[in-house]
Amino acid sequence: MDFSDSMNAVAIQPAAPGDWPEILAVLQTANMHHIPSPEVPELDLACTFVARLEGRVVGVAGYKVLSASLAKTTLLAVLPEVRRHGVGRRLQERRMDALCELGIRTLSTNSDRPETIAWYEKHFGYVRVGSLPKLHPFGHEGIAEWTTLETDLTRWRKAP
Repeated sequence: MDFSDSMNAVAIQPAAPGDWPEILAVLQTANMHHIPSPEVPELDLACTFVARLEGRVVGVAGYKVLSASLAKTTLLAVLPEVRRHGVGRRLQERRMDALCELGIRTLSTNSDRPETIAWYEKHFGYVRVGSLPKLHPFGHEGIAEWTTLETDLTRWRKAP
């Protein structure tokens, strides 16, 4: 199915309990469906957004608030057939906006794919702050550690 002409029809919405099977199907395409696991003990749907196209969940992004000023991303995945059409970027922007509204200033993420790390740096002002060994076969199976990145949401929101 060619989604390129209908990307404007993608709606970013809070996840609902009935979305769980479709969320897992999206996450499975990126090997992020192992929930619960040592990498992702839980996925709080109250802190999760989905991208819908024609009623179907085609992307997912979550977060976890750690303190009054700090949060971390939990998961971000988009179905392969809609990748490279801005769905991931819209999901990321929506969760960053939600965190700004909560007064969060610093957002951290862990990523393993070099192209995703570069995407976070280029579009959202993330900087590398460290790395962590993977605890479970999760994400890219050929990469054994997570790169930890952080961004200042206040600076991001003010950027042109």
